[in-house]
Amino acid sequence: MSQLLYFEQQDFAFANAVVVLDVDGTIVPDAGQVAPPEAVAKVNEIKSRGNEICLCSNSRRGNYAERLAMLGAQLQVSICPVLFRKPSLQAIASLERKGRPMVVIGDKDLTDGLLARRAGARFIKVRRKLDPADRLSSRMANVIDIVFGPPAVLIWDALSALSIRL
Repeated sequence: MSQLLYFEQQDFAFANAVVVLDVDGTIVPDAGQVAPPEAVAKVNEIKSRGNEICLCSNSRRGNYAERLAMLGAQLQVSICPVLFRKPSLQAIASLERKGRPMVVIGDKDLTDGLLARRAGARFIKVRRKLDPADRLSSRMANVIDIVFGPPAVLIWDALSALSIRL
């Protein structure tokens, strides 16, 4: 199996899509406040192909709405108000696809990957950005995703192939 690349190392070749972009672990480490220049450049590259980007986070820290707003302003992209947690389709209910394909970019199979499958979107998994200051709950969620994410996606795909509605 090949090693996953970080978000800014990916070669995203899609165009004119609605892009749901995860925040923690994808463009910044857990609870990061500012996107690094490489991530900003990659977001601008994705936007230059006519893609509409919307930040979507599962963070439940007290300041998550302000942090999302700050990152959205820095990247000049919209944000999904996270009243519901991924992989709930309610997390992206405010997005208008208008016949465009949807792409979900994130670091976790159990949230981002399953959201993409539920929405009929393409999922691009990236290598998780870690920081020594990551919370224990974030580290545990990462371990849970590593252990249970691939089997969950495999089961989802198998049930979908059998046309069992989840």
